[in-house]
Amino acid sequence: MKSNIYKLALITAFAFTLPLTGGVAQAQESGIVAILDVAAVFQRNLEFKTRMAEIKKEATALKEQITAQQKTIQANAQAISALPNGADRYEQEAQLEQTQTQLKTFARQQETDLLNREAQIYYVTYQKLQSVVKAVAEANGIVLVLRFDSSPVDGNNRPEVIKAVNRSVVYNSQLDLTTLVAGQMGPQVADGNQGTQLK
Repeated sequence: MKSNIYKLALITAFAFTLPLTGGVAQAQESGIVAILDVAAVFQRNLEFKTRMAEIKKEATALKEQITAQQKTIQANAQAISALPNGADRYEQEAQLEQTQTQLKTFARQQETDLLNREAQIYYVTYQKLQSVVKAVAEANGIVLVLRFDSSPVDGNNRPEVIKAVNRSVVYNSQLDLTTLVAGQMGPQVADGNQGTQLK
């Protein structure tokens, strides 16, 4: 009987210490939370904008090239349709169809290549951004950085309104790292804590 009471006392004492221990752990883990407009950092990054402009230029040139070739194919198709039925016409139609198939394959391959290169530009820039954010966070005791969107909302534009309503961060008082991180996204990734201190 005595041992059961002793066990009950130990269990009760342990139960009372659990919430206290949890509270201490939470207090130790708490820290500064900041926000970051990732899209704005990308838009302000000169290297990213330059490389994306090159991709856009190549895409425009590719579109013009394919459009010109399609016009040539259409003109050839009209010329072939004027020919009398026979072996020569059938052979030219087959060649034209093969040319059209080759153009479609070429266009798909080039589009895939451009999209992959675009994705690589985003990836490299985001890797750099993560490195800078980590350096800034560690230098300033920030434990969590939330992504947010600071762009203004046009109340007459339904998609913009819906997007704004679904934003993760509704309000922040001050700790916006966007300008600081954008400034650190130069040619070099932030090294250590240099230039990462909040003003």
